[in-house]
Amino acid sequence: MSSESTDAATIRQWLAEAWSRTAAAVLLGGPDLRAPLAERPVVGEIFDPAALARLRDLTTTGEFTGDICRCPGSPTVALLDTDAEFIAAGSLHGDRDMSWERARFHNNLTVADPEALYTFLNTHRSHGS
Repeated sequence: MSSESTDAATIRQWLAEAWSRTAAAVLLGGPDLRAPLAERPVVGEIFDPAALARLRDLTTTGEFTGDICRCPGSPTVALLDTDAEFIAAGSLHGDRDMSWERARFHNNLTVADPEALYTFLNTHRSHGS
């Protein structure tokens, strides 16, 4: 695995493709310590198309940093297709960063509106802490 960060344009293209296949999202508890997604606790679920569109906007709008945070990250947004298979995952890092496929891309996204993202996630948290 390379530790070089992937360029922003490549990640944005990948995100567009992943989100185009997304039928639902689950919020997973953390931290993101390389635990398989299927083994992490589900703390919320999003099925509504309008809510998914808002989540997409909140987690993909911003600037890429060219680096990754070294904290364990939490919570994680996991995207699911129509067969409930995992498509992609991104974890929150620090107060502002979203790390999509951290080990793959090595390039955090500083989200444009972190307060709105945290409010959205808290509103959609239905299980656990």
